[in-house]
Parts: sequence; C-alpha cells; structure tokens
Amino acid sequence: MTAIFNGVTTAIATTMNSDGSIDYAAYESLVEFQISSGINGIVVAGTTGEGATLTIDEKLDLLKRTIRIRGDRDCAIILGTGSNNTLTAIEHTRLAKENGADAALLVTPYYNKTSQRGLLAHYFAIADSVDIPIILYNVPGRTGMTINPETVAELATHKNIVALKDATGDIAYLDRIRGYLGPNTDFNLYSGDDGSFFDFLVHGGDGVISVVSNCLPVEFLRVYSLYQEGRINEARDLQLALNPFIDALFSDVSPTPVKAVLKEMGYGEENFRLPLIPTTDAVRENTLGLYREFLSLEA
Repeated sequence: MTAIFNGVTTAIATTMNSDGSIDYAAYESLVEFQISSGINGIVVAGTTGEGATLTIDEKLDLLKRTIRIRGDRDCAIILGTGSNNTLTAIEHTRLAKENGADAALLVTPYYNKTSQRGLLAHYFAIADSVDIPIILYNVPGRTGMTINPETVAELATHKNIVALKDATGDIAYLDRIRGYLGPNTDFNLYSGDDGSFFDFLVHGGDGVISVVSNCLPVEFLRVYSLYQEGRINEARDLQLALNPFIDALFSDVSPTPVKAVLKEMGYGEENFRLPLIPTTDAVRENTLGLYREFLSLEA
C-alpha cells in the first residue's frame, strides 16, 4: 500500500477574525505558503486547526478550499474527523471521503474514553463503514487514554487503517509498536511531537504531523531530507537548533503561541474561539524572540 505521505505534514492552524468567524483569506494564503514550501501534506481541522470548535460545514469548507489551492501538486490533504461519538466519527469520515480528502485523522475517544476492546470496536466500525485511509491519533495528554501497542497492531490488520500519529514523544512506545507489527508491514508511523522528530526517525518512524511547520516548513522538511540522505549529524544538529523554538510553541496551550508567530509572518491575527484565548505577553515575547533568533542563525 502506498503511504499517505512520507516526511512532514503540517497540522495547519485555522485563522480567525475577531468575531470568531474564519479568516478565509489568511487561511488560503497560509495553505499556499505551505504547499509552495514543499510540505508533504496538510491536516485540516486537527488539534492545531481548532477542530473541536469548528462545525462540520466549516471543516468541509476548509477541506475543499485546501484541495482547490493544492491543484495537481503533490500534497496529501487529510481531514480531522475524530469524535467520542462513533456514529459522528463515521458520518464525518464519510463526508471527508465524499469531499475529496486523501485520508482521515481520527483521535481516540475523549471524556467518555473507553477500554482497549472499545477502541477496537470504535475504529473497526469506522473503517468498515468508510473506504478511506485512516490515521489513528494517540494523544493521551488531551484525551486521557492511550492506544496500547498491541491494540495498534490489531487495528493495523484492517485494510483501511494504515497509520498512527503518536503525540506522546515516547520513543519506547514507538519501539514497542514496531515490535508488535513485525518487520513486514506497510503500516506507517508518524510523530505528533515535533521536539522528538529526529529520534522518531532514528527509531524507524516515517514522518511527522507537525505544528512547527506552520512557521518553518522548509527548515523542518530539511531535518527529514538530511536524515534520508544519511547526513545524520546535520539532521540532529538542525533538530537541536529548532528545539528551543519548538519548546516555546508548546509553553502555552497550542495553538495559541503558533498564532502569535503566524501574525508576525502576516497570516492572520491572534484570534480564537473560546475556550481558547491569546497567549500571555511573556510567552508571546519569548516565542517571537526565539523565532527571530532562529531565522538570524539561518541567514
């Protein structure tokens, strides 16, 4: 099976106006910046895209605009369709397929959560209902539960469940999954933790679904390309140079610091839908300072 993507996919921010409506002009400019920078994919309406406070109609509108801007360029377009209601997840995933998404990203159920047996039932029900590539999304810091490695391996037996995004930053977890999957598998493993991307690659990962690439897509793509070229020390050094900025991006609730940087870059304002609010002055100042410092090192 062909991978949805290899390399770096951006979990794109959703730019907003002061009244909470979507700033489509800024969003479309950001999408074009990403694709023209060579990014390998875009996740629409994920965590960074504030998918939790978008309606399904808004998500589909963003999806269609992103696909239109991509045109015939090589960039996977993935829609966040996860829910803690399995029937809702099925419906939203069906709509993703009908509206042209290349894949769907499905977070584990949150709040009501479930057992590992319940995860199997949840994901198999979605995969049986919609013929679209599905990326499992493990982010226990937001959902309160983890997909156990043996559960990942069992889900990977379904033809439509083709990848995992893991946001734990726990390399031992990745190693355990690879052990359960065995050597002969087309199942892809994507990092959801920017700061450990290099380590993830070293341990056999296939790519990253990234927040930092909203702001530095070319630079983060270079971590991947250097690694693929066997220039391991250079890839490691670039990751280390990026990490202070990455840490700053996650020093407040994501994506609040990201939007501060995007504003400086000319992509919208620091507007959110409640319960998210703009970051603090201290975080903003530190994040922008580290962003400028990294750009000066690159110059």
